[in-house]
Amino acid sequence: MPEQKQDSISLRELVRIAAKAYNNDEDMHGGESAWDHVIDGNGRLIARGTLGDTLADFIMVELADTYDPKARCADQIEVAVGVMESASDQLARVNAAFFAIE
Repeated sequence: MPEQKQDSISLRELVRIAAKAYNNDEDMHGGESAWDHVIDGNGRLIARGTLGDTLADFIMVELADTYDPKARCADQIEVAVGVMESASDQLARVNAAFFAIE
């Protein structure tokens, strides 16, 4: 299992925050969501493209690909926010391009 600092956040915790927000705060069964099942017991992403929702899969992959178990919690959150903001900006540009051809 990768070493995790005391003042850190696990990938599973990041994923649960994202899943809860993505699912509009829907209650998760026993505190778990379908997103939990693509992270192994060591807290690593084990499956890609298995959520049945490509945007949810994208979020999961972005969080996993940028996750550093040795980073402080605040730094980890900053990175997660950064990748989500970047994705949001890219989607906004694509959306604007479609509006431009109307």
